[in-house]
Amino acid sequence: MDLKKMWEKYAVETKLNFSVISDFIGEHGTELVFKPNSVIISRGEFPNNVYFMKEGIAIGLRDYEDGRDYSYFQVDKTNGNIGLLEVLSRKEQYIATITCLTEVTVLRVDSAFVYQLIMSNLSLLRRCSVLLAEDLYSRSGNDGILYHYKGIDRLRYYLILYYENNRRQTESVCINNYYKDIASQIGVSVRTVGRSINKLKKLNEVSSTDRKLTMSKQQYEKMKQSIVYMDY
Repeated sequence: MDLKKMWEKYAVETKLNFSVISDFIGEHGTELVFKPNSVIISRGEFPNNVYFMKEGIAIGLRDYEDGRDYSYFQVDKTNGNIGLLEVLSRKEQYIATITCLTEVTVLRVDSAFVYQLIMSNLSLLRRCSVLLAEDLYSRSGNDGILYHYKGIDRLRYYLILYYENNRRQTESVCINNYYKDIASQIGVSVRTVGRSINKLKKLNEVSSTDRKLTMSKQQYEKMKQSIVYMDY
């Protein structure tokens, strides 16, 4: 049996966001609105609820078991659920603190209800399997690669991935993370990030508008040509 045909057969069951879950949960759940910079969940709390993003953008800090490696990530309504990972993996603590980059609207649903719903619905289980497999595949391919890069290419690699993960309908992407956040993620100082960004501006690989860093499709393509890729 052709694998690609089987993938195509189940191609519609690859997302698990509010637009999908709303068809299953009926009257369950409470809509909440959070202001920018407010906290949705805190790392270490028991995962009593799962939050499905309806509008806005949230960001989080995920800590790994060794206590050293961490990665900032972004959640919106296209990929947006908060707490589902902990519920499915049967962990008793949220692994990340999630804060609001913009005003955020979520649907808060009791975790026990969500877990029971998923476990008893084959379509939702398929969606979860793709969700987790894509995340694992992405991390398996990228973990450790960043630290083979030196100097400005380390920042280039980060920005290339950021562009690819955040482009939507528009070709231009706004880099929402602060310099200190970028520095923490790529393992350099804030000063180094600042110097490298100034160099990228002069090379026209990024732009700055109203104190916000942006990257166009043309700049993204130019940056991809500039970086010295590692073969690992």
